[in-house]
Amino acid sequence: MSEDLIRSVEEMIKSERGDVGRLQDILIAIKNGESISSDDHKYVESLVQSQSPPNPVSNSDNTNSDAIKPDNTFDNIIPESNSEIPNPEVSEREAVKRAPIRKYASVGIVVAIILVAYIGLDVYAVNNLQFRPHHGQQTIISETQLAIKSDACNPAYFPATFTKYEIIAFYNSDEIEKATISGITLSPKSAATLDGIFAINKDAVTKIGKGNATFDPTKATIITSVDAPIFGFIPYTVEKKYPAQEFQNMIKNPPPGTFDCLGL
Repeated sequence: MSEDLIRSVEEMIKSERGDVGRLQDILIAIKNGESISSDDHKYVESLVQSQSPPNPVSNSDNTNSDAIKPDNTFDNIIPESNSEIPNPEVSEREAVKRAPIRKYASVGIVVAIILVAYIGLDVYAVNNLQFRPHHGQQTIISETQLAIKSDACNPAYFPATFTKYEIIAFYNSDEIEKATISGITLSPKSAATLDGIFAINKDAVTKIGKGNATFDPTKATIITSVDAPIFGFIPYTVEKKYPAQEFQNMIKNPPPGTFDCLGL
């Protein structure tokens, strides 16, 4: 039936009967094995019926109940004997245009999935980085700076890249101390010892010392941050805030899972 339908639609396109553009879309859909809508089906059927010859009725036998009736199905459609199969260049061009669009759309979806997954894994690894003070010798740089070292651990199954790790101590709103650790790319399930600098804000410490009030540890807070550019250029920071006493206790008595790279 589809072959008869294709020939009929091609004949109607050739003779420019009906909406040629709509008929071309219907022809492409049929050739691609796609189903056509009921409206398109009725539209083609109405065009086929309009070209069918009238029912032959004999004047001598008006009571013949077996008079030929028009067939509404597409199985019995007979194209004109002198018709030629039209060149389907238009439909082939349309099919060629649609194929790349579908191809590129599929590729775009795959790329988007990989992109989102990569960013998600990178962010996950950075969020799970672990740090601890390195128990080694410290070097005095100046009266306000020390050269320090820190152990960094990547417990994830994915690489983690960060540019720096900072620990900043605040008293009220004044920054009094800061430790800055240089960044690195850590392989999955690996650790490294990194260099850093510990600096004291001399002006802030002097300001606190000149005050008459007693130092209140509850007014001290610690903020840690990890800067990690996603894809090497998208800024991303993981920041955490602790009360000073809680952070100090965590450093002195780290709970299980604080540093999972036991090789250091």
